[in-house]
Amino acid sequence: MSLFNQQDTYQRLDKRIASKIEDGDLEVVLSPIIKNNLKFGSRQYQTEAFTALDYYLHNPKLRAKPTQVLFHMATGSGKTLVMAGAILELYNMGYRNFIFFVNTDTIIRKTKENFLNPKSSKYLFKDTININGVNVLINEVQSFESTNADDISILFSTIQGLHTKLNNPRENSITFDDFRDKKVVLISDEAHHINALTKKTFTASEKEVNNNWENTVDRIFRSNVDNIMMEFTATLELSHPNIASKYADKLLYDYPLTKFREDKYSKEVKTNQVDFEPIDRAVVAVVISQYKKKVFSANGIIAKPVIMFKSKTTAESAVMEEKFIAAIKTLNTDKLQKIVKLDNEVVKEAIAYFTENKISLENLIDELREDFSADKVISVNSKNDSDDKQITINSLEDFDNEYRAIFAVDKLNEGWDVLNLFDIVRLYDTRDAAGNNPGKTTVQEAQLIGRGARYFPFKLEDDQELDKRKYDDDVTNQLRVCETLHYHCSHNPRYITELNQALRQIGLFPDEKVEVDLFLKDDFKETSLYRNGFILLNKKVLNTPKLNFEYQEPDIVKRYTYSLRTNRSAVNTIFDDKEIKSNRVAANYMQQHRFNLWDKTILIKGLNKNPFYRFHSIKRLFPSVKSITDFVTNEKYLGGIIVDVTGLEKDVKELTAFQKLEIVIYVTSKIADEVNTKFGDYRGTKSFYREPIRKHFRNKKLSFSISPGADAETGKPTMRHDINTKYFVDLNKADWYAFNENYGSSEEKFLVKFFQGQIENLKEKFFDIYLLRNERHFKLFRFSDGKATEPDFVLFMKEKQNNDEVLYQLFIEPKGNQLLYQDQWKEDLLLNIEQVAKVELYQNQSYKLIGMPFYNKENRESVFEERLNTI
Repeated sequence: MSLFNQQDTYQRLDKRIASKIEDGDLEVVLSPIIKNNLKFGSRQYQTEAFTALDYYLHNPKLRAKPTQVLFHMATGSGKTLVMAGAILELYNMGYRNFIFFVNTDTIIRKTKENFLNPKSSKYLFKDTININGVNVLINEVQSFESTNADDISILFSTIQGLHTKLNNPRENSITFDDFRDKKVVLISDEAHHINALTKKTFTASEKEVNNNWENTVDRIFRSNVDNIMMEFTATLELSHPNIASKYADKLLYDYPLTKFREDKYSKEVKTNQVDFEPIDRAVVAVVISQYKKKVFSANGIIAKPVIMFKSKTTAESAVMEEKFIAAIKTLNTDKLQKIVKLDNEVVKEAIAYFTENKISLENLIDELREDFSADKVISVNSKNDSDDKQITINSLEDFDNEYRAIFAVDKLNEGWDVLNLFDIVRLYDTRDAAGNNPGKTTVQEAQLIGRGARYFPFKLEDDQELDKRKYDDDVTNQLRVCETLHYHCSHNPRYITELNQALRQIGLFPDEKVEVDLFLKDDFKETSLYRNGFILLNKKVLNTPKLNFEYQEPDIVKRYTYSLRTNRSAVNTIFDDKEIKSNRVAANYMQQHRFNLWDKTILIKGLNKNPFYRFHSIKRLFPSVKSITDFVTNEKYLGGIIVDVTGLEKDVKELTAFQKLEIVIYVTSKIADEVNTKFGDYRGTKSFYREPIRKHFRNKKLSFSISPGADAETGKPTMRHDINTKYFVDLNKADWYAFNENYGSSEEKFLVKFFQGQIENLKEKFFDIYLLRNERHFKLFRFSDGKATEPDFVLFMKEKQNNDEVLYQLFIEPKGNQLLYQDQWKEDLLLNIEQVAKVELYQNQSYKLIGMPFYNKENRESVFEERLNTI
């Protein structure tokens, strides 16, 4: 067993931090500096990565110096955005000089677009980067000799190039002397490449060799105790004992491809096996690609699905490119009929769609000739490909980029960041398996599929998440094809087995996938509740006073403290407590200052330092503000601020205009951070609206991925012969349970079992009792920011009170032990509903809307039962 595995439970850094998050000891929150300065929002796992970094860097008991940390994050999970956010946070900690190094020039070109080119669609920062009132520029440099102390300076280099520059110094180039008096941050992308020495076993003579590039990186890293090295990779060989040992205390955040897929941030992947010649297989892919484009368009989404055609060699790729262009140019109805008659699931689906929408084969051919003409085909096989071409293939989603087909061999195996790749065509039929293991080529193909599986963001409804799969549980929905990457290959069962094995190894395929039918019971569909009843739900709305009558302006904290720099020095006798105490008192005189007594010109000048305070932004957040002058003088806003200023008595009593300006910048930056942290673009309404139950609850076909380590009950029916009796309920006899089955987790099955034991007690007071499982039927939205959650169950019950009929609606969420603290915000939302929800009354029927505490068989059942008994 490797050292890494031995220490996994107790020593691994990422596990220790993750346990603090799960236990609620460490709050996952996005820093205002990152939130205010990145152009794109942070996903939950990226926010967790930022939280882990912040916690580690500010924990002297945990942090090693110099500091080396690793982010092991799946292909497509947005490692570059984490780098960008980390750069901002590190700037705030005093770091100015950064070295970005990677194995290939291709990734450097792409990253420069991300970091340096504001005109690029992939640029990660906002137009103005403002940190604590200072506008910050990001500059590319070749050395750190003459850099601006207020700016971020980044040196971009390949690993080999960095080694060459430092060991063969030239004029105006970086040298080892640059690091003597400067702290630097090294950012290593595709970091698995820097482990050549770590993995290798050396002879005695080889150990004497010190000029290897890995040693070069290590020499820079150790040149200053405050240096930081952040490594990023999607491919970490933890099975290698040396690598495992090296990273046991450095792996800061682990988000593998398995988790990425489970969280629905990737496309679904399907192999499409067609026993045609490679060029005919290519035409099949073109037809399917056009089908995807049509489905996108029919739903109002502008998308251009791209196909990658992969060959084994550059020469073969060039030949296939010529054949493809000719095949599209000469395509006719006779050739297309061959495809139409193909016994293939997705082709049949495509042809049925074309027929239904009256798109004839002639019209389809005209479209394909236009969309896949020679000028919309690009090859990326040459070593001499220009920078422009590299930028072109990394911006295939852009509106003005018309390429639909890419021919390649292996130049896109790393660093290719494209979301609208929907089809990969394998233009060769060879295998290279060794024994029972997939061959090197098959593993590379699986990794390429993983890169292509990045999700293309779209949504049709406000409550949908933009960058997650939405239709996994809606198997018959046509839009599922727009969430699917097809890998087109020949019909070769042995190869498919090897490919699936390789995909499982990298985490892209679950071990098993099952599809089941979920039906509402016929008796339930005949009830008055189902035919005429309503479920009360809130809505996600823009957080703007123009669209939301519930809008409330953010509260501004009115009291702050600020310490002036004393510019004093002293020499003290170490053990002379009296002298130390005397100095401390002298330097900490406090005077209270009120902004409404200061010259408003200084206040306005301080506001101008921060783009947050542009008037249109202030007006959006504080609609009652009449002008900037009103904002700085009104006691409801800046005019009401009091600052306790400490420092030397003579300085504190008579602040200079410059000192006042510094205080205004400090306070207004704090206010901006506070508002940005707690005030989002969306919010959930406190008003709950009636929606017909029959609109939300219908029969569904469900799909479940069953992987090792997943809850053993998820996806499995309750009424099966081998189920443990502790879960079993005969749902056929449970007239209070609305569905024919329960495919939920063990905790969800425990909840249904619990209600079986409570139903007779409930019937003593209530009637028309129905428990409905929420299989993606509805959502609730957190009041503060519109964050969505899907309670697992809703319970309806009726009660007679005098002449009125009272309908109870209870939202219920069973929760496993591992999620009790992590999902605490969901329980907070549920428990808040009864106090804040506004429900409109209709005729003589009234509603009681209640959110229940989490149900947990082991730790929370008594709390849940007690709450149920009080209703």
